[in-house]
Amino acid sequence: MSAGFTSVSLKPTGTRVALGSVLGSVEGPRHFDVIRAPFECIIREVNKKALEHPRMINRGPFDEGWLVLLERAGDESKLVSLERAAPAIEEKLTSMRVHCFAEFPDETMYEIGTECSAVLVKLNELLDKSPRGTVAHVVSDDPTAEIEMARWQDQTGNALLETRSEGPLHHFIVRKS
Repeated sequence: MSAGFTSVSLKPTGTRVALGSVLGSVEGPRHFDVIRAPFECIIREVNKKALEHPRMINRGPFDEGWLVLLERAGDESKLVSLERAAPAIEEKLTSMRVHCFAEFPDETMYEIGTECSAVLVKLNELLDKSPRGTVAHVVSDDPTAEIEMARWQDQTGNALLETRSEGPLHHFIVRKS
C-alpha cells in the first residue's frame, strides 16, 4: 500500500497568518491534514518544487522538502526555545507511544504469521516493481527476521535503514538501491 504525500496546497507568498491558522494542507492516499502556523507570521517564500513534487516532503522535510519560509510578525513572548520545549515534547511522544522511523515509508508490509523466507520473496517482488529509492516498512513476527533481513541486505545490495523490535514484532525500514 502506497503512503506519503500526493498533493500539497499552500497560501501564497506575502500572506499574513495568525497563530494556529491554516498555512496550507497536505494529502496522501489515506490522510488529509491542514498545516497550522506555529506563530503569527508572514509567508516569505513557498517551495514551488514541493508543490510540484509532494513526495519531496516525505523524503527530506528538513532539506529539499521544506514547505514555507516564515517571518515572525507578532507577539514573540509565547515562543519557547527548543531546549526548553524538548522535555515536554519527549514526554508527549512517550505518552502517546509515537515512534519515528529513519525515513517515511512508501510501502508497508504486515507479515504476521509468515515465515521470513516468504516475507523476503514478497519484499523482493514489491521492490522489483518499485522505482529506485522506494522505502518499505516490513513488520514480521518471525524470530529469525533480524538475521534474515541482514542476510537479505548483503545479498540484494538494498539498504536496511532501521531495525526495531517491539515485543514479538520486528520492524524494518529498507530502501531500494
